Amino acid sequence: MTKKLLFLALGLMLAFGANAQWGSSNPTVPQDSIRFWTGSGSNRAVVAVTWDDEVAGAIGIAWGVQWNGAVTIGDIMDTIALYDSRMVLTQSSTWITNIAYNDAELGLNLLGEDGWWWYNWKDANDADHSSGGVSNDYIQNGDFVDWMQTSTADVMIMATDPNAPEETPVDATIAASSILYWVGEGSNEVVLAVNWADTALAWGYRFASDSVSLQTVMNDIADADHRFSFSGGSFLSDINFNDGVVSLGITPGNYWENLVNGYSGMGMSSVLHNGDFAKWGDPAVGVAVDSFEYAGSWYYSNVYPATIYPVSVPLPQEASISASEIITWIGQGNNEVVFAVNWVDTALAWGYRFEADSVILQTVMDDIKAADPRFDYTMNGDFLDDIFLFKGDDTLRKVGYYWENLINGSTWNSQGITSVLHNGDFTKWADPEAGVVVDSTEWEGQWYYSYVYTNSINPIGQPEGMGPFCGAAGTQGSSAIACGDSRIKAWATGCSIERGSQNLSNPDAPVVTYGDENAALGAATNSTMDVVSLGDGGSATLTFNKPIVNGDGYDFVVFENSFDDYFLELAFVEVSSDGERFVRFPATSMTQTVRQITSHVDPTYINNLAGKYRVGFGTPFDLNELRDSSAIDINNITHVRIVDVVGSIDPQYGTYDAFGNIINDPFPTVSYSAGFDLDGVGVINQKGEGVEIADASLLSVYPNPATDIVNILVANADAEVAMLFDVTGNVVAKIALHNGVNSVDISNVAKGVYMLRACGTTLKIVKK
Repeated sequence: MTKKLLFLALGLMLAFGANAQWGSSNPTVPQDSIRFWTGSGSNRAVVAVTWDDEVAGAIGIAWGVQWNGAVTIGDIMDTIALYDSRMVLTQSSTWITNIAYNDAELGLNLLGEDGWWWYNWKDANDADHSSGGVSNDYIQNGDFVDWMQTSTADVMIMATDPNAPEETPVDATIAASSILYWVGEGSNEVVLAVNWADTALAWGYRFASDSVSLQTVMNDIADADHRFSFSGGSFLSDINFNDGVVSLGITPGNYWENLVNGYSGMGMSSVLHNGDFAKWGDPAVGVAVDSFEYAGSWYYSNVYPATIYPVSVPLPQEASISASEIITWIGQGNNEVVFAVNWVDTALAWGYRFEADSVILQTVMDDIKAADPRFDYTMNGDFLDDIFLFKGDDTLRKVGYYWENLINGSTWNSQGITSVLHNGDFTKWADPEAGVVVDSTEWEGQWYYSYVYTNSINPIGQPEGMGPFCGAAGTQGSSAIACGDSRIKAWATGCSIERGSQNLSNPDAPVVTYGDENAALGAATNSTMDVVSLGDGGSATLTFNKPIVNGDGYDFVVFENSFDDYFLELAFVEVSSDGERFVRFPATSMTQTVRQITSHVDPTYINNLAGKYRVGFGTPFDLNELRDSSAIDINNITHVRIVDVVGSIDPQYGTYDAFGNIINDPFPTVSYSAGFDLDGVGVINQKGEGVEIADASLLSVYPNPATDIVNILVANADAEVAMLFDVTGNVVAKIALHNGVNSVDISNVAKGVYMLRACGTTLKIVKK
């Protein structure tokens, strides 16, 4: 038995508890488990001796004895002591008063207490016997004798022949000086090896602290080396290595064995110190060098003699980005490609949708150029010259001499700007000045290099102010109405509040407490403090001295206290003529839903949501948009309800606009003033004030849904250009309208939901 096995045995005793019992009250050790047979002859028996060790508990060691003729138990004990000098017997007449065992190699020095040693034995008929004398009891073929002073063994170890030649294979190691790939920083070093069935590989790990856990070492190596991974929590499930050529994992049905400096380790929780060597081994290729039984199960000690090779430094990985991460999409259709550009220090990506089976790369670039004013490129004859991105006063462009194109991570698939792309493709233009050289070749006196582009690719945001709706207060065409605007004739006079949570995603979060109902009454101001906070999903229902009516233009306006033009906390707006049945304005949000917003909402991507403008400026609403609703009388609106938008992109908590888009606004805003902060609701068109009632048929669409032709009816409006948008905010068509019926061919438009914006109104159109 090796020191490694003894360490495992003691570790199991500690793990299962010192009071665990090996076997039954009179356990046996099967003869085929014995490794050291003493004496000679045709009869065989097994003898075990158990000592009570102060540290390890009750340790048993077992031998086999062979003989001919009649022998007493005293005879067989003398035979064991003769063959195994590590056992020392102390006898008094017909009694054994002490048994000692000393094995320096195993680190065992077992000294029994002087006194009368007793033994139990089980004969060939499985009958139990007990005695203390050694000259009166005769042993028979097949018997098992168990010596002890106080208790049966916690762990039974099979004795080995101390005179047998050493044939045990050596557990392979590798020196730190041989390691090629180091992870981490610091003056302390450990080596981690993994012995799969096919090969054994090793990494180096450096650290600054006094010690490090094996799990930390493996986590950091997995983070640094894309070829290495492992699974499992506190207990290891598998270790994998995949470099694109070989794929390694545990042999099915096996488990991973852990060794630290050649001894059985504590697995993932092992604590490593400077100079340690840790190894995981697949027992499929381990060589069993010892065994022992514990609680009726046999355990085997393995060594792993396979040569360990230092793993090479991994080649850098070509950076990519998935379509699910893209924020800005251009075009329409069911097919998608991702288009990226890797400048020297920045890599950005757009998404492109198309209906045909394939698309030319130059077409993709032309359409992105037309839709996104930040992007441009130039040609030199039939070849790409340069690619630009305009960022305020800064412009990104190439630094090297040319652009390299990759399709799905390879230059072999690319034909440059004439490349044909298909659904799911990923194409990248890269400036070689940003590349990492991974190979080179010489041809006709000229050196050529292969590059990998490792820069992380970020999805480019939606172009600022390029959404289909009007922008921030003060920008051209903005619908924002100042709180002091003379068009406002009255303000809310009554308010009831339903408080929402400070953080809807936390069930233990309290409700908001900032402000009270009075803050929503009367005129709004430029103050950010005189408001009432609604919280996540909270609401405020306001009443007025006189009903609101549907006059020309906007009819009422809602004020929030945003500190700037982009930190926008949004809310739905609903109206009622009886205080019971409410109808919601059809809100639109085209803001990206890939990343959760925490601070920035572009107002050009939202419509019919209160909170679109900064403090002092309100979001106006036109009752004419609700003219087809039978639940309200748009010329007798007595109640306005403001409902906080829960702007989480997690569907478990989020809220949706009228077109099924999840609404993304700052979330969570955890505080006692979370959510929409209502400053006031102003009335522009009030009943009894001589308001001219608006024409309810100003804009309508039929048939809807439509297949080929849609008719847009415009009544009493000047000719204007209508904009047709898809649900991501891309302009699908611009349509010149005139009074009367406008027949528009939409046969070339992909099936889906669209929005028509004209005459101050947004209508939904469904293409079948």
